[in-house]
Amino acid sequence: MSNIIAIRGLDKELYQKIYALAKQNGRRVSDLINEALKNYVLSQDDPLNPEPQNPVIENAGSLTLTKNVILNIHQELQKEFTIKNSGKLLIDQDVTKETLQHIKSIINTSSGVIKAPKNIYHLLILKSKNYGSLEMY
Repeated sequence: MSNIIAIRGLDKELYQKIYALAKQNGRRVSDLINEALKNYVLSQDDPLNPEPQNPVIENAGSLTLTKNVILNIHQELQKEFTIKNSGKLLIDQDVTKETLQHIKSIINTSSGVIKAPKNIYHLLILKSKNYGSLEMY
């Protein structure tokens, strides 16, 4: 027996997109919603564990990341980190593939702009959840 849970204020257009995705992939809407909710909850800091799983550096202004800056952050944290960008993020030309391995992921919001050198642009695409602008220079 399944439980019925009503959710007020659910965006109708978003629901229709989820419904279409479920139908297209032979899945139930509830499966997709449960998966999305689980991923959201897991992405949040655990209140029982004061040490977040993946440290997040948030940028809402203007930030330049050089090779040394990335290496120094990694050395301080002793683990990979995530960058959440809603401002302007410039990846310097001295950043290499090896340097990028210290960054777990980059989340670029709809208002975010990331500028990356052409030699590592493709690697940033692979590391990014991009909702804004990802530009090559």
